[in-house]
Amino acid sequence: MSKQNDELKHRVYAIFQPIPVGDARIVAARHGDASRATRVRFFLMALIWILVFVVILASYPDVYQRYHNLFNAVFAFAIVVFTIELLLRVWSCTVDPRFKGPIKGRLKCLFTTSLLINLLVIVPFYARPFFPGAEVFINAAIMLIILKLLTYSSVFSFVIDVLKAKKNELVTALAIDVILLITFSSFMFIIMHASDPRGFSSIPAAGWWAAQTLTSVGYGDLVPTTALGQSLAVFAMFLGIATFAIPIAIIGAGFTEAFEARRGGKGQAADPCKLLGNLADLKEQGVITDEEFAAKKQELLARL
Repeated sequence: MSKQNDELKHRVYAIFQPIPVGDARIVAARHGDASRATRVRFFLMALIWILVFVVILASYPDVYQRYHNLFNAVFAFAIVVFTIELLLRVWSCTVDPRFKGPIKGRLKCLFTTSLLINLLVIVPFYARPFFPGAEVFINAAIMLIILKLLTYSSVFSFVIDVLKAKKNELVTALAIDVILLITFSSFMFIIMHASDPRGFSSIPAAGWWAAQTLTSVGYGDLVPTTALGQSLAVFAMFLGIATFAIPIAIIGAGFTEAFEARRGGKGQAADPCKLLGNLADLKEQGVITDEEFAAKKQELLARL
């Protein structure tokens, strides 16, 4: 691979990659092409929002019939853009240490969440001429556009990071909720099956009642009618308020911690020693000259 081709890959990857990575040249390329990357990402986000708006409008039969050709043109244009984005990201992903290897690395990159959704969106449209009855898959691809909006947004990665940070606590809380759900479903089935065999026909059927009771939703389509069943229901209501609120509290605490960490990080100056190390890496890789390195080094040393 020529050096020019390598640098081009770094620049392309820096523009399209949503999550920063540790390679110094990618960081430098992203910094140098910040304006271009911002414009590209703004264009893609605007296009996705337009598609979401079109999907909503197309759900009205009269509107869809009237603007059928316009909607199809917008979808076709978006599919072409998403295809170009997919190809460029797969082509340039080998500069990321996580995706080393011309074949294995690109396949690994292709099956990341954002690119997989991209693939699921565009494949049905290209396959439509070969599968005339594939309208169900087309509709599913349209719904995936909304998921693409989520995955492309930095908010999505922020939420995922919070959930990962609280993974152990959430697993414990959800395990408690599942145990309670099975327990109350089983007891209510035993109590109510004889008097209401149609409503409480099985433990899974009683599980529907337990789920809406423990979560305080209470649709009211399935209710116990005996005194013992109602007593169990009251107990489930109080216990559900205490236990099913735990995952919400954990997630809320995670968001609070993440926001506080962000505010704290913005108020702190960068470590000069770490920046000096990054500059040395950039100089070794030929991204900056010796003169530029010396000037920046003097500026950073003045901070120590």
